[in-house]
Amino acid sequence: MLFEPKAVNFPSPAAGNRPPAWRLGLGLVWPATCAGCGAPDVQLCEPCRRVVSGPAFFEPMVGWPPGWGVWGVTAYGGTSARLVVSWKERGRHDLTWPFGAGLAAAVLACRQASAAPPEPWLLVPVPSTSAARRKRGGNLVAALAHRAVRCGGSVWAAGGHGAPPSVAEILTHRRDVQDQGELSGRARRKNLAGALAVRPGLRFPLLQRGCVIVDDVVTTGATVAEAARALTSAGARVVGVCGLTVALRRQGVSTSE
Repeated sequence: MLFEPKAVNFPSPAAGNRPPAWRLGLGLVWPATCAGCGAPDVQLCEPCRRVVSGPAFFEPMVGWPPGWGVWGVTAYGGTSARLVVSWKERGRHDLTWPFGAGLAAAVLACRQASAAPPEPWLLVPVPSTSAARRKRGGNLVAALAHRAVRCGGSVWAAGGHGAPPSVAEILTHRRDVQDQGELSGRARRKNLAGALAVRPGLRFPLLQRGCVIVDDVVTTGATVAEAARALTSAGARVVGVCGLTVALRRQGVSTSE
């Protein structure tokens, strides 16, 4: 078993939770509203920030091998859903800072519970489609992973886990896929089957590093399962899955639905 399925109260690191002073100063010219609740004059109010700050927890994945699942910091819905939609669809990229701190808490909890040796892991973000990158101004999940490394690096080293992880944007789409938003778990798996691959020329280095797949939202698990297939096909060792938010109930959810 790779993970111990229990809640881990691992606080997200304080460093990097806020945008820099120059960005905060923009609120004097363009007043901000909280992306989660609409409170005035603040980009993210403290109650909404706490929603995406942890503690980290482990969610088993129904239909996956025993012991496999995802580490996250909040269930997807309500405030967390509004925050993610604002980040992805409404240009609220300032949320990358607090989201990165939350993802760092999930990665640190994954490391704490893992039986893998204290090696420098690779965080492998789920790739965006070319259409999503054009619409959103880049691969937001990759930006989230980079921010998580910056937030959690010092805590990682202090915990005796060896060198902090690094981000490896090594997955790419081999073909076009449908938007997943309205698809069932079964349809998502069919939509994504064989869609991802490791970029050419990057196979050998993967043999030396443990890989953690990261995504912003994990729902049925179809996307991270396809990412795991692509990585293992290239010779990588997948040692964990981490998401900021997890849209899975603890009972009665099957990835075959």
